[in-house]
Amino acid sequence: MNIRERLSGNEAAAIAMKQINPDVVAAFPITPSTEIPQYFSTFVNNGVVDTQFVAVESEHSAMSACVGAEAAGARAMTATSANGLSYMWEMIYIASSMRLPIVMSLVNRAVSGPLNIHNDHSDAMGVRDAGWIMLFSENNQEAYDNLIMAHKIAEHKSVLLPLMVCQDGFITSHSIENIELIEDDKVKEFVGSYQPEHYLLNAKEPIAMGPLDLQAYLFEHKTQQAEAMRNAKQVILDVANDFEKMTGRKYSFFEEYKLDDAEIAIVCMNSTARNHKICGR
Repeated sequence: MNIRERLSGNEAAAIAMKQINPDVVAAFPITPSTEIPQYFSTFVNNGVVDTQFVAVESEHSAMSACVGAEAAGARAMTATSANGLSYMWEMIYIASSMRLPIVMSLVNRAVSGPLNIHNDHSDAMGVRDAGWIMLFSENNQEAYDNLIMAHKIAEHKSVLLPLMVCQDGFITSHSIENIELIEDDKVKEFVGSYQPEHYLLNAKEPIAMGPLDLQAYLFEHKTQQAEAMRNAKQVILDVANDFEKMTGRKYSFFEEYKLDDAEIAIVCMNSTARNHKICGR
């Protein structure tokens, strides 16, 4: 039986992370995502999870720590927003090129300047082509659900790409809504344990990661990344189908409304989709 709660989007994300219980979380505070690692750090401090929480000195270091942890064979997560994601920019590309299935909560916020701490999608759009899977969340429930599905998608052997779960800054991140949580044991079973095939701490298979990649091999590896992104489309649907069987909540790529005879379609993401019945006339 699902557990009924009233939570902000940030609280919902932190609880999803608690239920996943990743090996490593590295984060640096930035509005409006600060609450996610803040809430999660209390779970660490109270012994609710056995995650190694790394309080770093910048967002660049946060993603660097996640890259190192995931390359070593650990399941890693983080959270950020706006300028913080921009500061991660170099490591964002490194994470995807190394095929490391890191999961990030991205609380969407305008990128300066001028300085604005409120919502737009310029942060996500700035790394749109960086090789990360992006799941956008209409409300707090979707932010929670997408995080529960994230690792099964990112860690699939035909994918192995990092993934960010997006939600709108303040509009969902700080707004409290009714939400249905899944029991801890069901989340644990659904997400499963992380079993990487290749990782740096495997003494039986010495490997190098992130070496110099000259012209011929660079294009081969970029082709492999592109193929993994194509593979992700079917994996997302398969994981969503398994999630529906567990919760009854159905997800696909789009939620359509009155498109059968439409000549023009308006595509909305995140909380804007709440008003689709109004703008879909």
